[in-house]
Amino acid sequence: MRGALLIALFVSAALWVDYSTASPEYCSVGSACDGVRRSGFGYIPLPQAGAFLPVPVVGVVGFALAYAATLLSSWQARRRWSLALLAAGAFVALGLLAAQAIWIGQFCSLCVTVDVAAIAAAAAAFLLPAEGWREVTQEERGERPSRFAMHPWGSALLAVLFALSPWLWPKVQPAPPVPARVAAYYQSDKINVVEFADFQCPFCRRLHGDLKRIIADYDGRVNFVRLHMPLSRHEYARPAARAAVCAEKQGQEPAMADRLFEAESLEQPAILEAAKALGLNLAEFERCIADPATDRIIDQQASILREAGFEGLPTTYVGATKIVGAQPEEIFREAFDQAASGAQATGIPAWLYWPLAALLAGLVVWLSRRKPVQAASPGT
Repeated sequence: MRGALLIALFVSAALWVDYSTASPEYCSVGSACDGVRRSGFGYIPLPQAGAFLPVPVVGVVGFALAYAATLLSSWQARRRWSLALLAAGAFVALGLLAAQAIWIGQFCSLCVTVDVAAIAAAAAAFLLPAEGWREVTQEERGERPSRFAMHPWGSALLAVLFALSPWLWPKVQPAPPVPARVAAYYQSDKINVVEFADFQCPFCRRLHGDLKRIIADYDGRVNFVRLHMPLSRHEYARPAARAAVCAEKQGQEPAMADRLFEAESLEQPAILEAAKALGLNLAEFERCIADPATDRIIDQQASILREAGFEGLPTTYVGATKIVGAQPEEIFREAFDQAASGAQATGIPAWLYWPLAALLAGLVVWLSRRKPVQAASPGT
């Protein structure tokens, strides 16, 4: 029962990581897991808070409570609360499996693992006889003590390790190498920053001001390149990208980008007004806008990110660091500082991290092992 709960807790924590970031660690972009996450069933709306609660958070809390119930000192309370919580967990798991089969139309392998583990834990609990819930003496058992009996503190620490290890992995793993087509824009002896953006993307617009402030703080030491990734669902993203490409040909790309990111409208009249305000040659600008070669430039730039693995916008390479989304400014500043120092991103490879995590779990099991309660001797 506890083994199934540990599996459910571990995988739920991994899903929580993926549901809390634009760059998934355990589900690849475009996979069935990613499809379930984006289906609308992966988050619980919280209208009063104006936010959404990832479903895996509920799983982590629920499985943690169920696991804690199996450690209660009173065997009657242990049995009562465990059966109630695990029955509820199995019911929810069956509902989530049904949702994937009927409404979503695809199965997330990690979600299915959690749901099956929840059902298995409930089945084990209901099949467990009474003597499995209470402390049974060696004399009552009439057999040798179980070598797998653990002190409650060891069982609790094991659950903490299972819940935390999926969260720790993204923070310690080594950064992947910068794609060659991105690195082609880098300059030696510079802090290299390559950003893929969409002028209509709200997160790209939010990041623009932060990046400008950070770059200004480095006083000419930054080689900044903006590449275009207009999303098809954004009606005005491609016309705006064309405007930026054509402004670059007249040496005004940074100023045009500022106006496009800050503009309330990206329709053609507003774009032409921006070009006029920047003093561009309007006839040349309009010819460039209509030239199919401009779209080919945009498509070529977008293909770089698709080839590297598109995860979301904005995507920004700062030296050896890849940052997806409009992350907090301190994350970008840390990446800039690392690139400025010339330090390479380091980390623990997967072949070492997960065996170490398993070894630590085994050590906890070994150190917290105990013998069952012995029968009382006569006269005591």
